[in-house]
Amino acid sequence: MKAIITLVFLLPLVVYSQNSDWAYINPDPQIDFYGIKFFDQNTGYVIGSGGAFLKNVSGSTDWISIPTNTTRDLYAMHFFNANTGYVAGDGGLILYTSTGGASWTSIATTSGYALRSITFINQNTGFAVGDSGELYKTTTGITGWQYASVTSANLRSVYFYDSLKGFVCGDSGKFLITTNCGVNWNVQIVGTENLYSVCFINSTTGFLTARLGSRKTTDGGNTWNSFQVGYAGEENSVKFVNASTGYVYGKNGPISRTTNGGSSWQPWCSYQLFHGNKFRDISIVDSATSFVCGEKGWIIKCYGTDQVNQNAYNLGGSRTNLSRISFTGASTGAMMGEGSLLFITTTGGDKWNISFSGSNSWFEGTSWLNKLWVFSHESWYKELYNPGVGGFPSFSVQQSTDQGATWSGTRNFGSMGYGVSDVFEAGGVTYISLSLEVKKNSGAGWSTVYNGSAPGKIHFADANTGFVALSQSGLKGVLYTSNGGSNWTTYSTGSTKYIESVYLRSSGLGFIGCDSSLLLRTTNFGLNWSQITVPNNLRVQNISFTDENTGWFMGTNRNSPYTGRLYVTNNGGASFQVMMSLMSFDVKGYSFVDPANGYICGDSGKVLKTTNGGLTFVTHNPEIAPEKFSLSQNYPNPFNPVTNISFSIPFLRGVTEGRAVFVKLTIFDLLGREITTLVNEQMQPGSYIVDWDASNYPSGVYFYRLEAGDPSTGSPKGQTGRGFVESKKMVLVK
Repeated sequence: MKAIITLVFLLPLVVYSQNSDWAYINPDPQIDFYGIKFFDQNTGYVIGSGGAFLKNVSGSTDWISIPTNTTRDLYAMHFFNANTGYVAGDGGLILYTSTGGASWTSIATTSGYALRSITFINQNTGFAVGDSGELYKTTTGITGWQYASVTSANLRSVYFYDSLKGFVCGDSGKFLITTNCGVNWNVQIVGTENLYSVCFINSTTGFLTARLGSRKTTDGGNTWNSFQVGYAGEENSVKFVNASTGYVYGKNGPISRTTNGGSSWQPWCSYQLFHGNKFRDISIVDSATSFVCGEKGWIIKCYGTDQVNQNAYNLGGSRTNLSRISFTGASTGAMMGEGSLLFITTTGGDKWNISFSGSNSWFEGTSWLNKLWVFSHESWYKELYNPGVGGFPSFSVQQSTDQGATWSGTRNFGSMGYGVSDVFEAGGVTYISLSLEVKKNSGAGWSTVYNGSAPGKIHFADANTGFVALSQSGLKGVLYTSNGGSNWTTYSTGSTKYIESVYLRSSGLGFIGCDSSLLLRTTNFGLNWSQITVPNNLRVQNISFTDENTGWFMGTNRNSPYTGRLYVTNNGGASFQVMMSLMSFDVKGYSFVDPANGYICGDSGKVLKTTNGGLTFVTHNPEIAPEKFSLSQNYPNPFNPVTNISFSIPFLRGVTEGRAVFVKLTIFDLLGREITTLVNEQMQPGSYIVDWDASNYPSGVYFYRLEAGDPSTGSPKGQTGRGFVESKKMVLVK
């Protein structure tokens, strides 16, 4: 079943599209953050794109979104305490609050350029700098901001060492110094690179960071020399908490820390966690604790007393590319993201715990998360890749029995030089395929059950019965066993196409999915195979079923941009159709726990959840306001295989504008059996069109029934209350 719904509704002249059967459960927040300020271990703020201002009062992942009445990006802030402070951003915006963000005063500046940095030397005297030479000063707090014309270069950072001496840095090496609180500015040139931040630890010793390097002065800024930060990234910034302890952070590199005034620097707070990200600001609470924010939703709490004793906790979200999502029930699931990130939820995706899932051993090197498998609440596996030293990489498979909290299960496995092709667990038995063998673990250790040509993907219906793909050169095939690998039978695909996925049920229903749109089906454990027609040029991946009839595969286009689509069947795989409700989504992974409840993930941190199979789509076109309930005859009728069903929901007497009405649209067969539900939700008044795709249903007479009622009557969900019920007949002819 597939359904497309179009809503036409009289209000603003815009068109809205919404996937009513798929809800986003992304690992939020996912916006770009530019500034962070914590006052203690629990209380702090973070600002970012779109006017975002978030508050935390528990030092946890619970953030409170506070309105700022702007959609402009906010880049900088300065708070005197948890209640009183300023934020600055796009378009010359400056906002002031004395109520912790409960109310804001907007301060006008003379130009529309972005302000990148703001600081105060007391409650009244402050400075703000930004693009195109924007440099403002106030001596009266909220009012009286005056513009100073010093340079036309973009200015990125302003810092005052005391009440008189201050510094500003910007693009093309521009460096400004004042010794009289901004009455006059002396312009210097420090190299040619863009300068990102400036900080002084005493009247003579200071630091500058540039796009690809850092500089230090010991004469008050008159001369500057390069200094080495170690594992420095790009576009770095620098902050010191006191004369000894400081931090450098930026793009594509770790946070580096000094505890000796900048004489030496060491990576700090889990080096790998920050690789590939751009961090914009750091708030230093004490010598051991800092909070870091950055782009793509990153908010990290860092705690460490030295290079060895360090911890990092993600308090934010992530917009990284996702893959390999798997749920073991309606609540518990995991997925893998770029940069060795592991996402775990126990709340059905309402909240995600994000952690770096590699390892950081200064002796053995760095390991990266390579693959992830989830089979039950008690058995998860991950593969780590270690590039090794001297060209000798290693791989290890680690088991978790506590939903990813620890990875010290009894079925860990390590190998040198080659990775694990696949892992599968069924009936308490784990199988691993390697380059030339298949191993088995029933709880007493690993034993080899197959030696031979290039085993690949694995799927077992139970502890003893399963398929293993063969990836050798030439014709491909699968190994079949019914006795736990004591004996194997080889079935050829008759093709040289690489096998992407295998699947087997205890009934004998099985599949082989290959590169280049080859999908084979068996109903007798592989004795006989038939080819199932699928669209051209697909890699048929990740075949799975939740019962004998309902199943899916992920079809990834072999050509750029390698788009992924989800294909569904409800006739045991005799035919598959693309899931129309996901045509605008590039599917990178999926997981269904039953025919109704499923999850998909994709690039840029996108995760979707459905509770009714994900087969309905809604479009809202605001042009018509119906005066009464109505259900129209479907068109065309007879039809093959798609027909349109139109209905209207009016404004009900006593129901305020914008209130929703519960609506249910159901399809029945000639015997009166309910075969599918197209709509089952609260809907705004308006006119709707539902496109029902009956590709998976046989020819015959069908009925459709609309139930709609006013939820304010208190009638139970699924009943009509004060409302409308009507049915009509339609004919499917194939």
